[in-house]
Amino acid sequence: MNYYPFHIGDYRSATMHLSNAEDLAYRRVLDWYYDTEQPLPLDTQWVARRLRVEARDLDTVLQDFFVRTGEGWVHERCGQEIAQFQQMLAKNRANGAKGGRPKKAVETDPQPVGWRPVGAGVAAATQPQGNQEPRTRNQEPEHPLAPDGAAGGGTPPKTPAAAPRHPVHPAHADHPSGRADPADLPAPHALPRPTGDNSHPLAGTVCQLMKRLGVGLVNPGNAKLNALLNAGVGVGQFEDAAHKALAAGKSFSYALGIVEREEREARALGAQLQKPRVAAQPVNRQEALEARNRAVGDAWLQKMQAQAQVQTPTQTQMQTQGAGHAR
Repeated sequence: MNYYPFHIGDYRSATMHLSNAEDLAYRRVLDWYYDTEQPLPLDTQWVARRLRVEARDLDTVLQDFFVRTGEGWVHERCGQEIAQFQQMLAKNRANGAKGGRPKKAVETDPQPVGWRPVGAGVAAATQPQGNQEPRTRNQEPEHPLAPDGAAGGGTPPKTPAAAPRHPVHPAHADHPSGRADPADLPAPHALPRPTGDNSHPLAGTVCQLMKRLGVGLVNPGNAKLNALLNAGVGVGQFEDAAHKALAAGKSFSYALGIVEREEREARALGAQLQKPRVAAQPVNRQEALEARNRAVGDAWLQKMQAQAQVQTPTQTQMQTQGAGHAR
């Protein structure tokens, strides 16, 4: 065995009573056992010399964890692991003899997800019906197509409406820069239009673009979407927000929140830039010098007045001293 499972918790709980030398001997014995996949020889002196451990430490380990048999010293846990390994090896050999594991068949879809073939509606409408009765010439007159669209004054047969010619493309598959190709967008009249007083004609275009990029739960009638479009937000800004929402794993409402926050920050920055700047007043050096001198003079005067009050005796103190001399 090139490797074997080593359960740290089990080993620690079973070997806490061993000394460092005995623990080393036990680890080397385990490596030997798994490497040879056989019981240890009964000649412990020879084994100790091969493992480079003391014979007394090896004897202690063998007495604690191994069982002496006629084939050698046997370890129960090691025997179980070796048996499982040999079973797995035999199974792998059997599979290899059969040519290995069978390869999984790769199923290919003839049509990519999200695509609808052009003319699918026509094909469905022109398929023969099983319960339709045969048609004879004397039931209805035929009207072959003529250059002017009718023959014999009759009305030409109606052609079923073809399927939309704008399949849903996978995200980022149409344009090398990762953005949706503007030329691939359907005509405005082909898009769903929101209803309401505040609806914007580009709401359907934005929703169709986000849906093609992979954003789910789009709604052209969303009030926030129409409010942002009415405020002047361009389709390109919604496309950038859609990429950010997809990167975050979010949906349509998260992308609208990104656009709303960006617009709010842009308005705040514009209002801040429009505020008139107050020009800095030039500093008059003479006035500043005079003000500093006045402040220094006032401080010096206050200091001198305080010292004079301490040194000059008050009238009450003088009267008290005169009365003392009279006695």
